[in-house]
Amino acid sequence: MLRYSNGVTDENTFLIGIEGIGGTGKSMLATKIYDEIADFPKRFWADVSNGAGFSDLARQVISEFGFPVPEQEAQLVEALVGCLRSEQFLLIIDNLESLLQPDRQWGSLFYGDFFQAWVEHGGNSKVIVTTRERPELKGFEWLTLKGLQVNEGVALLSVLGIRGDLTQFVELVDGHPLLLRLVADLLKAEYSQDPDLSRLADLGLGNLRQLLTDSQVVGIHHRENVGMVLVLDASFNRLNELQKALLLNINVYRGAVDSAAAVAMLPGSSAPEIEKELKNLVKRSLLVDKLNGKWRFDFQPVVSEYVRYQVGDQTQAHQRAIYYYLLNDKQQPWQTQEDIKEYLEVFYHWYQVENYDRAFDVLKACDDFLTLRGYYADQVELYEQLVSKWAELGDKEN
Repeated sequence: MLRYSNGVTDENTFLIGIEGIGGTGKSMLATKIYDEIADFPKRFWADVSNGAGFSDLARQVISEFGFPVPEQEAQLVEALVGCLRSEQFLLIIDNLESLLQPDRQWGSLFYGDFFQAWVEHGGNSKVIVTTRERPELKGFEWLTLKGLQVNEGVALLSVLGIRGDLTQFVELVDGHPLLLRLVADLLKAEYSQDPDLSRLADLGLGNLRQLLTDSQVVGIHHRENVGMVLVLDASFNRLNELQKALLLNINVYRGAVDSAAAVAMLPGSSAPEIEKELKNLVKRSLLVDKLNGKWRFDFQPVVSEYVRYQVGDQTQAHQRAIYYYLLNDKQQPWQTQEDIKEYLEVFYHWYQVENYDRAFDVLKACDDFLTLRGYYADQVELYEQLVSKWAELGDKEN
């Protein structure tokens, strides 16, 4: 049985949503469940922060759980539900909000069908999603994450070596976990001998208390957003030029990157130098690191959004990403969609710099493979992006 401290689930709960604003620890809680609950013989973690198509995700899950993958794309929803009903598996879908449109409807084909079918039929397995936005779908058992309790926040700051009036500060920021960690890491980086909260004024955060208690800053979410931006400003302004350049450039990539991908963005810097600074950014909680065969680095979603607001024209960064992926593309014959990942990334970056003809050429190179392997929904979604842009531009020829 799946149980966790704030949990709401029993044998009749099939679909659980962990909801909260950025930085409240949704993925952290899901990771604890994934790593520590022993009831599941097989489990699968799907990060859909890049808008992963359902067909590819379903094929991976079905294959990983040892079931035959149907050839027809239209059969994948039924096959995945059947697979999950058969045994006690765990499927976690992280960053679900990336699949939703502004009206909270599904932006990717088949996801809505899958969740609806799973709500109606359920089974032995548990499906857990993390999200900042709830989809328009009934049947979820929701767990809303807020800030840490005061004693938990004080314990976190104490473990991180921070001194000062910890209780008052945790109350001030409503126990927001990422905000507490960013402040702690900033203090330790700048004042390693005396990381005291009283030094926040020296970091340009002397008005933090005033802003967070201002009656015109309405609502907890607004207060947390104001606090986050102020702390990220202070952290970013104290980075060296290479660290700033790294954040501003690797943010064009989708998902976690290794040091080689980061080096491709700043060709004048050495690989050891880049790796060192990536790890320094992790120490400041501006990046997170993941070990899966080799070290990879990724953004906290909140930090990624902040960095996007800092950047100007990123055409050169996108072009460098294209060059990097073309150097690392896989040669035919291709077996799975993973084999054409680099081409799909090249498509994305050409699309971002508004070179839609080049983006089309990339899709055309993969078209036979996508058709023969039955990735029809993915084809529709990719071509639809180009069609909508050509329509906006009045390009009737394409």
